[in-house]
Amino acid sequence: MMSILIVQKSAPYGSSNAKEALDIALAAGTFDQEVSLLFTGDACYQLIADQNPKEIDQKNISQMLKALPIYGVENILVDKESLEIRGIKELDKDLNLKQVSKREIKALYQNAKSVLRF
Repeated sequence: MMSILIVQKSAPYGSSNAKEALDIALAAGTFDQEVSLLFTGDACYQLIADQNPKEIDQKNISQMLKALPIYGVENILVDKESLEIRGIKELDKDLNLKQVSKREIKALYQNAKSVLRF
């Protein structure tokens, strides 16, 4: 089985990067690939509950995030330092997230067969 690390660094609604990364994660999970999804930098804003992007004519991606475990993507990680820098204290409770340190992130990169960055 191929180990894929998908790293999201982009804010949720500034570009199509967030949606594209989630599309790839869901597709890889569908084909029983081992997928780890890491949120770092401004991508941490994707994990805040009750977003309403209708005012900026964008679709809410939170339902895609909640569907990840259904498709076998259960290793959903968030950079603890990125959360602290941005002052994000409350994440969507419906997501099964694991906060990771810089040391753990380095190990993720080293152990992945493929790394995709968005």
